[in-house]
This record gives sequence, structure tokens and C-alpha cells, in this order.
Amino acid sequence: MMKKLGSALCALPLLMSGYVQADFFSVALHLDSWQSKADGSFGQTGVMHPFDYKNKNQLAYGVTLEHPLPFIPNARLGYQSLKHTASTELDQTFALAGQQFSVGSVLDATLDLSHWDLVLYYEVLDNNLVELDVGIQFKRLDGAAEVALATSQSASRQTLDDTLPMLYAAGGVNIIGTGLQVFAELSGLTQGRHDVRAFRGGLSYNMMDTIALDAAVRLGYQSMQFTLDNMDGLSTDVDAKGVFAGLELRF
Repeated sequence: MMKKLGSALCALPLLMSGYVQADFFSVALHLDSWQSKADGSFGQTGVMHPFDYKNKNQLAYGVTLEHPLPFIPNARLGYQSLKHTASTELDQTFALAGQQFSVGSVLDATLDLSHWDLVLYYEVLDNNLVELDVGIQFKRLDGAAEVALATSQSASRQTLDDTLPMLYAAGGVNIIGTGLQVFAELSGLTQGRHDVRAFRGGLSYNMMDTIALDAAVRLGYQSMQFTLDNMDGLSTDVDAKGVFAGLELRF
């Protein structure tokens, strides 16, 4: 998968030789709030256990640079928090970071799948009606899993620090004359034992459109799936989903 993805990245500028270039430089700032509900399990490789996760509000922020320079992709850098606390009573032996917890133990847990995303993309379409971007996304996981006995200070922690390259696509359809846009964004990777996918879509409203500043609010639905098999000693099968609201400022 890595070789195929590398080949696709090298070929992308050639395939996009007829892509649409921005007319000028622009910088956009993004801020989103996501009400995330998580389900799934995690643990040491080969032995995962489901946890009862608490819903939590997650924040995301980032910056996008678009430019008129030929063959050089546009870029977006963003951070997404994804941290949930949970609890469970073990019905089987559980292990994390080499520490064993016996059947009947009550565990408090924290699963942190927060990450940075670097997206390099080309604008395939950009007109008054339709927008379409394609590219590659590098997801830098910077999190950890931690469990502790509810009745003592006995705890175990496994850090997660790795980068995953993913294919990326985003699009939008403008409802002319209203300032509204229906948008969707997706990315995904199936690499060996790992399967990571993300989707977000919804409706945005451009509430300000001037020469100096554009401002838009958006509301939608977001989901993320992390199926990791022995990444830095941690395995996960977790889905997070929920509604989000956000603001974008473009200069």
C-alpha cells in the first residue's frame, strides 16, 4: 500500500496538469467544535476490551494556504482533539503496555487519538457551482491509551506516535444566490493491518463576502474510524461520530 500511495503522490502533479489554479494567494483559518460519541475497544495486541466511553466535545483548528503557483499543491495544516474517558468491568484478562489486569477488575480508562493533519491537494474544479479537491493527507497520531484500577493507583500507559499517509478528497455544491453550500470531505487508508477512515459533511453559510475578508459558518456530521493493529504496541477498533459546528475566516 505504501508503494502504491507513493506512486500515486508522484504521479499526482502530472495527472493534475489541467487542474484549476487559484487567482491569488489566500489564507483561511478554521475552528470547529465536534460533539463526539465513541464506541469500540482497545488494548495490547491480540487482547482488546470494549469500554463505555463518555461523550465529549472535541475541538479542531487549522490553517489553509491556496496560491496560483503551477504544479505546487495547496496546503492545509490542522489539529483534531479526540480524547475520551471510559470505564469497564473486565470479563476477561486485559493487558496494556505489558501490565496485566485480572477478570473482575474495574478500570478507568483514557483513550487519546488526537492528531495533526497535513493535506496537500489540487483544485480540480472551482467555479460558481461546483468545487472539487483531491490530494494526499498525512495524519500524525499523537496520543495514548491509559488504564487504571478504580480502587488504586495502579495504572498502565501506552503512547501512540506514528504517521499515516491517506488519500483525500473534498467537494462542495453552491446553492447560487443564497450563500449556502453543501460540502463533503473524506479520507482513508487501508495499509496492512491498519484501516483509518474519516468523513465530514454538512451545510455552510457565507455570512460575509468582502475583498478583505470572507466569513462562513458551518454545521454538519463527522465520523472517524481507527482500526489499528499493533501500532506502537496498541490495537484499537474505535468509531467516533457526531455533529459539529464551525467557523471559517478567509483573507
